Formats: sequence, C-alpha cells, structure tokens
Amino acid sequence: MRRWAAPAVVAALGVVAAGCLGAGSQHATLSASDALAQARKDGFVNPKHVRSVAWRCDGKTWDQARPDAVGADAHFVVSNYDLVFDDRRAPLESDNTARIAMTVVVFPDADTARRCADALVYQSMHSPTDPSNPTGPHIPYKVIDSTTVEMHPHAPGAPGAFPEDTGDYNTMLARGRVFGLGFAHNEPDAKIVREDLERLAAEIDG
Repeated sequence: MRRWAAPAVVAALGVVAAGCLGAGSQHATLSASDALAQARKDGFVNPKHVRSVAWRCDGKTWDQARPDAVGADAHFVVSNYDLVFDDRRAPLESDNTARIAMTVVVFPDADTARRCADALVYQSMHSPTDPSNPTGPHIPYKVIDSTTVEMHPHAPGAPGAFPEDTGDYNTMLARGRVFGLGFAHNEPDAKIVREDLERLAAEIDG
C-alpha cells in the first residue's frame, strides 16, 4: 500500500507584525516562525519545519540535493525554509501511515517557485514507463486542473491499494516565493491537498 510514514514529509523539500497574519492582509513573505504560527492558527495538524533542500528546476526537469552537496553550483537554489503539515480531514490510518502528504517551500525568489511548480507538473505529464528510455511511452495520466495531475489511475480496490484509492494525485502550485507540493491517492483527498496548499501559500506569500 503506497502511503507515507507519519508525520507526512515530502522528500525526494524577517519579523512580521502579528496583525499581518491571516487571510486578506498584505505583507511581506512570512518568516519561518510566522509561517509556522499561521499554520497552527489555521488548525493544520502537526505543522513543523524540516531541513531546507537545494532545488534545480528549469520548468521541465527538477532535482534535489543537500545544500552542502551543491557548493557554488548556481543551478541549485536552497530554500529559505520548508514546512510540512497534515489535515484532520484526512486522518492517519490505523497503522499510523498518512493518507496525504503536503509541504510548502519558500524560496528566495518567485521565479524559482514557478519553475519548480512547472517542472513537477510537466514531469507528472511526461513520466516515462521505462526510466532508461525517457523518450518512450509515458505513464497514463489525467489532468484534474491546472495544479493537479492524476497518475497511475486504477479502479477502487485495486490490489495493493486501500479501497478508496484510485491513483496517484500530484498537486504542484506557486504563489510568489512559495512552492506548494502535495500527494494523495484519491480525488477527495486531492481536493483537500489543493485547498490547503492554496490557502497556506497565499497566507505566507501575503
């Protein structure tokens, strides 16, 4: 069963006045501590910071590396901070595995966030069935909307999947300097992921 160990972590990732926290305000991108406070205020489950990652994204391809492994390579950009969180609407399974996984990554600039979102959308739509033959047949996919792509679609109750699972739903979006990335295994959970990422990314971006 393809799930994630809890707490859900996506892997391979200034002080603002208190009055600026929350939807509908205009402010600079939230600091790491204020973003964590906002996630808690929103009622998200188990929000926490995780170690920053170096990303290389060109709009069609992407890669990750440890910041100490890229040195002065200008193609990689190290995130300012990464925040993972869950939603009580998609509670953990009885064996403590997570049904969804979500993270927001805050970069030094908006261009990097956009390139990474575009790259993961592109890769979700162009993933080869055989990694050794990148120009060969692609894994079947379905575009749910501009942010979400369903891969590996299957009927509910397929072998090795939970009864409610219908595929792998990848959600990727950018809002200013904020890159949101999430995963689910059915469309209702993917809707939760999309709503949560859009909300928190907008609040952090300001």
